[in-house]
Formats: sequence, C-alpha cells, structure tokens
Amino acid sequence: MTSVDVRPAGTARPERFGWGRTIALHLGPAAVTFGTALALAPLMTRLGLPASFALTTAFALVLSPIELGLLLHAAHRATGRWSLRALPAVIAYRCPLRRWWLLVPVLLAVAVGLAIAWSPLGAALGGGLTGLWPDWTLPGYDPTVGHPRSLLVGVLLVSLVVDGLLNPAIEELYFRGHLLPRLPVAGWTAVPVSAALFAVQHYWQPYNWVLIFILQLISTALVVRSRSVRLGIALHCLANSLGIVLTLAAVLTAPG
Repeated sequence: MTSVDVRPAGTARPERFGWGRTIALHLGPAAVTFGTALALAPLMTRLGLPASFALTTAFALVLSPIELGLLLHAAHRATGRWSLRALPAVIAYRCPLRRWWLLVPVLLAVAVGLAIAWSPLGAALGGGLTGLWPDWTLPGYDPTVGHPRSLLVGVLLVSLVVDGLLNPAIEELYFRGHLLPRLPVAGWTAVPVSAALFAVQHYWQPYNWVLIFILQLISTALVVRSRSVRLGIALHCLANSLGIVLTLAAVLTAPG
C-alpha cells in the first residue's frame, strides 16, 4: 500500500495540503476552543457548575461547529451544495465495517488497559503543571465535589451527548475522514503524523499527549486498514463515553 487514500474506486484523489494549512486545520480549531473554555471557566464557577464544564460547553459551541463548518465548506467547494448530504464527497474511508465490528470490544479493552497503565505517569506529569495549567484541567481535579447530585446528573448527561457522542463523531470525520488523506506526506507515514497532530491539539491535557498518540496510532492505522472511518467513530465514542458513564453511575449510587 503506497497511499492512505483508499476511498472506494471511482472517486478522485483528494488534494494534498501544504504544511501551513495542515497545521492550521489540525491545531487551530482546538486552540480557539481551549481559549473559549478558559474564558468560560469563571462563569461556570459563578453559576455553581463544575469549572470543567466550560470545556464541554466550548466543544458544543465552538469546536464541533468549527470542524463541521470546515467540512461543509469543503463539501460546498467540491459539489456546490451546502448540505450534510454533500459530506461524502470530502470524506474518505467510507466502506462498511463488516467483520471489523468484532474488533471493537477488543480494542476498547486495549484502550482501557493502556489508559490505566499510563495513569500514574500521567498524574505525575499533570502534577508538574500545577500553577501553569488551570487546576480544572489537571488529573487531581474532581468535578463532582461540592455539587448536588441533581446538577451533576444533568451535567454528566450533557457531557455524554457532547463529549461522548457528538464531538468524537465529528472529530473522526474531520481528522480521519477528511484531513488524513490530505496530509503532505504519502503512504503509512501519514498515520503517525495524523496521530501526533491529533494528540497535540488536546491543549487541555498535555500530560496525556503520549497516551493519546499511542491510542490514535492504533485507531488511525485500523481506519486505514479497514477503509472505514466508522471504526474510528465507534472506538472514539465508546472510549470517551466510558469514563462519563462510570462517573454517572458513581454519582447515582453514592449514599445521600
């Protein structure tokens, strides 16, 4: 295999972006999002909400709209239509999953295992950022402390929709379906480049960059191999949702 452009036969090879455009498209939307979250955090605290909910709000109001807007703009350039139905024109890896679905639970278990193994080192690295990064972005922050159960349930349900489903699905279409085959590198070299850029754009958790890179290296390689962005969407949504669901269960079953 000499190229990561493995879209179904009959579709045109996508243009390759230059490095400047590549960096801007990969890192720009998240930078605006993180800046918005930093600005919103004090407001969240004044409203009696967990400060970290500022990031969820920024995902919903900034990150997802920007990435979806860029996809729609690309689709409009390709088809002349402003429509979600035009998105397949600029999304690669659109094959059905078929037997690849069987790998999803195995890969999720691998992701959980890697996250658990990385946790002590991530906590140590995060501790070194105390005073440099907002405390609500660091590993020791517990968003459930000091808030009533009813409020936490509402916050977690919103987070499940935004952080667990909506945002990761759009991210996979944007990063893997759209940007990956347009990277200014050919062949399998694009896989680690994509994984690295995706990790670095998580400005709110630099202590997890290595973990995110490893997880995305696996996920991106499998998206290319399976020729299906659906695999990336399934893994990303499940991985993001798992922690939220476990936290929600803990809140609902806590005494008092």
